[in-house]
Amino acid sequence: MKRFLSILLTFSLLQAQSFFTLTGVKQYRILVANTSSKVDKRYNKEIEAMLMEMSKEIGIDMKKDTGTVLVLVLRTILVDQCIGIRIDLELGEYLPRPGSSENVLAITYIDTRRISVDAVEDDLTDTVEEMAEKFALQYKDDNKVLMKVQEDKKNSEKKVLHENFAQEMGYETNYRVAMEKAKKAGKPVMAFITTTYCPWCRKMESRILSKARIDAQIKKKYIPLLLNFDEKAFPKALHKITVTPTVYIIDSKTEKILHTFVGYSSREDILRELK
Repeated sequence: MKRFLSILLTFSLLQAQSFFTLTGVKQYRILVANTSSKVDKRYNKEIEAMLMEMSKEIGIDMKKDTGTVLVLVLRTILVDQCIGIRIDLELGEYLPRPGSSENVLAITYIDTRRISVDAVEDDLTDTVEEMAEKFALQYKDDNKVLMKVQEDKKNSEKKVLHENFAQEMGYETNYRVAMEKAKKAGKPVMAFITTTYCPWCRKMESRILSKARIDAQIKKKYIPLLLNFDEKAFPKALHKITVTPTVYIIDSKTEKILHTFVGYSSREDILRELK
């Protein structure tokens, strides 16, 4: 568990986005829940206006009540005997629970900041604005058409679960088998290093690698290989970078690493390499 938390912290510093996904969010209501006695209620309307302006910019319908809520929560906290203000921007959605006909409220996005109670006047609105900008940037990125190509809906929305990703996508899972296959084909190997608990790996699978056009480009240039980092069933040269996802392009003749792409934030570099 400690290693898992450490990895998440490392990822949070490396990734431009959170590991939450905002794809397909079309409507929500906006709420400001100011539960802190240290924050004047006059800020509520100002914060609400900021969130509404951001939401209009990204095309959110705020008229329909679908049960989805974007809420900004302000609460008083105590940190090392000092009073502070915790700011949470959360997206709450009613989603079906597997194996049940019941829908449950789930938090599908959260961003948290903390400021000193003495800095409310100077920092509160600036902090909320930064959080709104981060939300908007991720929303735009999660909902944009990759590579500016409008793919066929059936292909672009292919659903592949992590558990059967390699099988469904036709990826090799054995390093040596992939190398031999690549040598015969005269191609490099594209090794996708993942773990079972990596949320950014799931985003790489669902938003990048499973797209029909991207998958076709990968297989045209490379022999794709999926490896679980925790199993270490591959050469030590691939052990050095512990961040996942990591993608290596490997010469199948010399087994020399030609290119390395670290983290979900490197996705645009991967797409450029495929062109």
